[in-house]
Amino acid sequence: MRIFRPEVESILKALAAIALIALVLAPFAWGYEQRRQARAWQSVACAYRVRELAQRAPIIRVDAAADPCGALHRLGLVLEPPR
Repeated sequence: MRIFRPEVESILKALAAIALIALVLAPFAWGYEQRRQARAWQSVACAYRVRELAQRAPIIRVDAAADPCGALHRLGLVLEPPR
């Protein structure tokens, strides 16, 4: 015994499949966005650290316009995560 007509049942199955795919892909998209934002914030933190170092030691010339975290790494300084 079928509750719906075959056309309606096929549409409901397609909608269920689309919803299932969306439920699987949504966490991946969210994680990707979170990682992108974390990298942006890390770059901002590195830029502040490079600027702070440049103010303290005017002898050091740091070109960190493109990659401030790379500049810190080249100087031998690593931005440590908070504890």
